[in-house]
Amino acid sequence: MAMTFPLKLRVAKRSLRWSGGGLLALVSIGMHGMLLGMPLAEPGPEAPNDLSELNDPAAAIDVVRLPATPDPTAEPVAQVPTAPAPVTKVAPAPPVARSTPPAPAPAAPQENSPPPPEVALEPVPSELPPPTLDERLRDPAQYDFNQQTKSLLANEMNFHMAVVPQWLEAEGQGLSDSEVPVLGSKLAPLQVVYPIGTCLVPPPAEGLVGVIVGANGQLVKEPVLLDSTGYTVLDEKALELALGHTFAPQTGPLPNPYAHWLPVQVQYDGANCTP
Repeated sequence: MAMTFPLKLRVAKRSLRWSGGGLLALVSIGMHGMLLGMPLAEPGPEAPNDLSELNDPAAAIDVVRLPATPDPTAEPVAQVPTAPAPVTKVAPAPPVARSTPPAPAPAAPQENSPPPPEVALEPVPSELPPPTLDERLRDPAQYDFNQQTKSLLANEMNFHMAVVPQWLEAEGQGLSDSEVPVLGSKLAPLQVVYPIGTCLVPPPAEGLVGVIVGANGQLVKEPVLLDSTGYTVLDEKALELALGHTFAPQTGPLPNPYAHWLPVQVQYDGANCTP
């Protein structure tokens, strides 16, 4: 390790004391000066000197500050409460009016653009018409027994004593003496065809239709049902046949129309029907 300049000076002083001569001191100083002028090697990292820390009392002693001891004789200082800071109310901002964007203008049709194709509208289906009488006659669901048959022709005396007077009275309401129908006779029966092969329980009975025929052979009123076959659809067919029936002109001493009755016979084959 190279010797520092203060150390060299101390060595020179000691040599002067040892030699006792000034010349030797000068020579020694000159030699030291030459040595000091020579370049020295770079000193390496020195090891930490533990003694330097011991020589520095400030580095070895850490000062700890103790909290000050309150003086018991001092008067306590009154703490003044801090007033809260005033709250400034901020008024709400007015609502921002939102403007509605304008609707886009319709695009102008191009001159050369083809016209839009026509959409074919489907026809709205209309309500189905009600079935005709002939269609109902072919429908097995139409044959419900109506329990209205009286079998009047089985007892002709009861028919003439009870049914005929009531019928003539009902037909002559509001008519003049020359227009009131008089008792006629029994005409040929109406034949009603039963068009399906389903068995009917009970089978159809013999019905009865009344007609009022004028002197010219035309019906004065529509036919009326005097006795039912037991099935409404067959009764309606009997009235339809009577309405289209042709009657002979009436000849008699009086100009009044005549009240006739026609039996209703259903062409029903109970032996060959299907249950």
